[in-house]
Amino acid sequence: MLTFTVLGPVTAARDGKPVELGPPQQRAVLALLLAKAGKPAGQSELIDLVWGDRAPTSAANLVHRYVGALRRALEPGLTTRSQGELLTRQAGGYELIVDAEASDLSRFRALVARASMSTGLDDYVAALDLVRGRCAAEVGRAHPVFAEVDHEIADVARAAADRALDLGQPTAVLGAVHRIAGLMPLDEALHVRLMRILIAMGRPSVAEDVYRDIALRLVDQLGLDPGKELRAALRMADVRSAVLRPAQLPADVRSFAGRDEELAALDAMVEERPEILCLEGMPGSGKSTVAVHWAHRQRLRYRDGQLYADIQCSGAEAAETTLRSFLRALGLPADQVPDTRDELVAEYRRMTAGKQLLVLLDCVSDAEQVRLLLPAMPGSLVLVTTRKRLPGLASVGRTGQLSIGMLRPEQSRELLVRRLGEGRLDAEPAAADQIVLACGGLPLALSLVAARLLMNPGFTLAAVVDDLTTVFGGDCGGELQTVFSWSYEQLGPVAARLFRLLSLHPVVGFSAPVTARLLDVDQATADAALAELVDAWLVDQVQPGRYRVYELALSHAQELSAQLDTAAERAAARTRMVDYYVEGTQWAHDSLAADRDELEAVAWYTREYDVVETLIRRIDEPWRLTVPMQRFYLRRGLLQDWENSVRYSLAKATEPGPRARLLMGLAGVAQCTGRFDEAVTLYRESLIVGKDVDDPRRVVITLIGLAGVEETRGDRKTAGIVLAEAWQVMETRLGVAGGPISDDTRILLRYLLEAGEELGLLEAEVVRERLAIAAED
Repeated sequence: MLTFTVLGPVTAARDGKPVELGPPQQRAVLALLLAKAGKPAGQSELIDLVWGDRAPTSAANLVHRYVGALRRALEPGLTTRSQGELLTRQAGGYELIVDAEASDLSRFRALVARASMSTGLDDYVAALDLVRGRCAAEVGRAHPVFAEVDHEIADVARAAADRALDLGQPTAVLGAVHRIAGLMPLDEALHVRLMRILIAMGRPSVAEDVYRDIALRLVDQLGLDPGKELRAALRMADVRSAVLRPAQLPADVRSFAGRDEELAALDAMVEERPEILCLEGMPGSGKSTVAVHWAHRQRLRYRDGQLYADIQCSGAEAAETTLRSFLRALGLPADQVPDTRDELVAEYRRMTAGKQLLVLLDCVSDAEQVRLLLPAMPGSLVLVTTRKRLPGLASVGRTGQLSIGMLRPEQSRELLVRRLGEGRLDAEPAAADQIVLACGGLPLALSLVAARLLMNPGFTLAAVVDDLTTVFGGDCGGELQTVFSWSYEQLGPVAARLFRLLSLHPVVGFSAPVTARLLDVDQATADAALAELVDAWLVDQVQPGRYRVYELALSHAQELSAQLDTAAERAAARTRMVDYYVEGTQWAHDSLAADRDELEAVAWYTREYDVVETLIRRIDEPWRLTVPMQRFYLRRGLLQDWENSVRYSLAKATEPGPRARLLMGLAGVAQCTGRFDEAVTLYRESLIVGKDVDDPRRVVITLIGLAGVEETRGDRKTAGIVLAEAWQVMETRLGVAGGPISDDTRILLRYLLEAGEELGLLEAEVVRERLAIAAED
């Protein structure tokens, strides 16, 4: 059987064996005949293809000779004058007659036709697999027929990409689309599809590379800027990169010193491409400091970003919580985060496949946590710190381990020099040596001693040595407590009180404004106290406006508060702190409801989410936080968190008002998750429970929600009755029948009218009239 290819190299084969096609001009003639696919090619067209403007006077005879040679090559045994059956002469030209299955172009078109009538991708992929290059690429001359075939191939690649994206199967066509885009380097529409495929696969950084490449080509070769679609795809990649390329490393440590050997050891180990690097050592030895510093030095090695979690030496449940956090950081919508551990791990492996990530897990307590949080390999690295040896870690993955011990005297001195300056130590070398000796090479102790000296520039090193030699002793924990005590004793009264009261905060991370509420002072005073704590190394500023209490310092703060603050003072501070978060969530809720300060409200919710979620489980009236959190739960699709918090708060609530609002929230969850019968029951239960509570706005919101569910269930009659009831409450209880109305009522009126108009259950004339009234007021 004779077969031909023109989608790339121009070839012919008989029963799988290549046919010699002669010189380039002769191959060009065959290429055009193949590309015409059963249509005749005129003699002048062939001459133009072979020679262009430089055609010799004998061009027609030469074309005739090339055709004859091709006939004999394709049909051996033909005489010189015989036309044969394949390459026939037509009026003014020639035509190549081959079976449909004999030409790659014909097979390509047949597969595309079949693909257009199906809903899958197989035929598209099979068609694109036939393409080995641009049409008749080896001919080296442009021709409209060849260009039309190339456009046809590009159209098919775009159609395949669109279908793959619609089906949620971008991986199936990535290779083919990428290859065809390489053949069409200036095809903007095709490169847009390639970028969209890469973005859908969670590889926005590669999509950005695609954009940069074609943008340069467009400017260099055509003098054109990228078009609208390309720019839109880049914006999409930028957004996805912000989500999918996490950069969660804590800030690098100031004045890092004394660990050159450990850094070099880590550099050497990473060249062996381990899956895990483990830093182990005692509390206060500086494991986390070394890990964070080294991770910052290596972060560019891992192009898809860095993930960070402080496991806080908790159990496997902490790893599950971290998995959920990592999945969200990698761009998985919250409502798609799985529930079970196995599903979480599987989704995490799927989303990290093909990525190069640096994952820093601080304060790990067992090898199982690392196993759960291990990304798909290769290409990524998990950097672990732990207070104890983890012999089972080697069974989890290829592991390099490094012990972070105490600093040697010269390293301890280097740390003090970085903090205090070389001149201060050179002035009192003996005292400096005694400080180094007394601190026992413990970085945290050295740092806090340095902080004490910095806060008291008039102190001599010898004066500090006197304290060290009298109180240091016993185990290392006692030494740490002593060092914390020194730092604490140098604080002003306001900063000292803030340090103690921070032990009341539910999580180690906090924002600056809550400190003013803990202290019951103005923000400027609280900020000054907070700055003292940062300078004393008792609190760390992880980013502007966001802080974290050192773990060991927090334990000391709890002890001090128990000793120095009365139960009433602690209770009052805790109440003020809770009120701060209640007021914040309510402000954010009201802002979103009124369509004002949207960015600030969402930022507040996001920043304080972990704090509020923790507080909900710790206060006597959790509904105070749960109710105003519901708008954020809904906006971010945190439906499981929403339901969990509402159910927990409902179990604690006894008063009908809060119970009615929580039942309404639970109905909202059921409505969002398609449990419509349950939603109707809960909405009605909310109305019953709250019937004696004077809260007409809640009643209207509940009725609007109930009407929406009834409409969804197909009961438009009941939906209309419910909306009419809501309208009656607005008129009789909230004054919308006439006269001025409040801003809250205006917002509620808008909700009701929009719901009625959307469901077609309120008269259009009434809608227009009431909206006009609301606008005028």
